[in-house]
Amino acid sequence: MSPSSSDNGDSPDVMVGGHPDNPGSDAAAGPGRQARGKAASRATAVRLPQELDYRLRGLRTDPTDDVPATPARTDHHQQQQHRRGPLLAKVAAFLAVATLAVLLLRAFIIQPFAVPGNAMSPTLQAGDRILVLKSRLLERPIHSGEIVVFNPPQSLPCTVVGGRGGDLVLRVVALPGDTIWSVGDTIFVDGLPLRERGWYDPSFGQVGSIPIRSTTLAPGQYFVMADNRSDACDSRVFGPISTSSVVGEGIAVVGRHGHVFFGTL
Repeated sequence: MSPSSSDNGDSPDVMVGGHPDNPGSDAAAGPGRQARGKAASRATAVRLPQELDYRLRGLRTDPTDDVPATPARTDHHQQQQHRRGPLLAKVAAFLAVATLAVLLLRAFIIQPFAVPGNAMSPTLQAGDRILVLKSRLLERPIHSGEIVVFNPPQSLPCTVVGGRGGDLVLRVVALPGDTIWSVGDTIFVDGLPLRERGWYDPSFGQVGSIPIRSTTLAPGQYFVMADNRSDACDSRVFGPISTSSVVGEGIAVVGRHGHVFFGTL
């Protein structure tokens, strides 16, 4: 009779992955042995905490000093200088464009003009700065009641108070083809009383001290008068003006007594 495995010191069969080294041992072990093998198989499928700790041992969860610090705040003075550069460039560009626009307006569209005297009071005062729309840009004929700047005759038979020569500014009261005259303190145009909108100074009346002789205007001629009818340096003295002498139409007052002032004409 041969000795058993326990007698000769050999160890029993070892289960690897739930299977015995000897396939025939399952039949010899019986049902109890098979149940114990299945339980051992399930036990080996569960990860032990020690194994999890071993695998995660290389990971560091504590904060380290390797995280880059927040960049230091840029100096406030440097930021202001950085912003000031583009701003100054924009301001310079705006001023250049504005200057160019003013030059173009003055050359081709609008011209400033200084009122030489008090002939147009109370509407305009001596020294007022007005804007004049140049005549070549007028797409319509000049209307009665409009204020115009014009080149007067070379030899004026009257003196413009406060003036230094040059252009004059007066109001149109009669148009080409009209016949104008005055009777007493009333002006007639083509037989009808001239209806003015309170332009003239009422203290001197509509006509003033010098009456209007009957005058028929030729094509391209205008009869102009001062709003201050006591000042007779107008068409009552030097006659009608021609279309070619008109510089432009006054459209607005932009300065008075050395200060900014705005008013439409």
